[in-house]
Amino acid sequence: MSNMEPVGKDGIRVTALERGLRLLMALRYDEGKKLSDLARATDLDKATASRLLRSLALFSFVLKDEQDRYRLGPAIAVLERTGNSTQGIAPVVQPTLERWAEKTGETASFFVPHGELRLCVAVASGQHAVSHVLNVGDTLATQRGASGRVIRMFASGRPEANIELLQTSIGERDPELAAVAFPVFTGQNRLLGALSLSGTCTRFSSQSHLQTLQQAVAQAAGEIERLLLGQ
Repeated sequence: MSNMEPVGKDGIRVTALERGLRLLMALRYDEGKKLSDLARATDLDKATASRLLRSLALFSFVLKDEQDRYRLGPAIAVLERTGNSTQGIAPVVQPTLERWAEKTGETASFFVPHGELRLCVAVASGQHAVSHVLNVGDTLATQRGASGRVIRMFASGRPEANIELLQTSIGERDPELAAVAFPVFTGQNRLLGALSLSGTCTRFSSQSHLQTLQQAVAQAAGEIERLLLGQ
């Protein structure tokens, strides 16, 4: 295999993995590096570095910002299980999640694409006695649920056509759970993740409460987009 080489009798060296780890190490304690800088720092050609960075981005280990600089992504914080890493987007979205969880009483969460799944990188628990319980690091399928649908529908970025961004699910993933979700895009119109408010089907069955949550999740997503743009 071209990406593997032997290491004596005891194991196998996976060259592609080692190169990927070198890229991650080159990004530590850094505000971001251009592709050419990363290639130079890791002694890789730009084509190889670009290919590896795309794979790392697929699982949210790196992010590419508006200036085409790469930095560590939210999956790093999930691995550390700290929930307060200075890397990635979690510190940016957390205050917004906490404020809207308090305002609406429902669990507020932020999911990013993670291969074929969605990864929870930030969450603020609901205020009700019976609430949707989520934890940073939880992974869920994208086939069902409002935020899963957002991840699937807008994987290629902000749509040019007049497509409804707001997604709602009632008992779709779990018979007892309901959610509303809204996409968050970067300044370059790439999908960053899905912001969601979730709770019980009983509460969401109230049309007035549902409409309040739908308006809230759209407003919260807009707040996060402005924060990411520094506005």
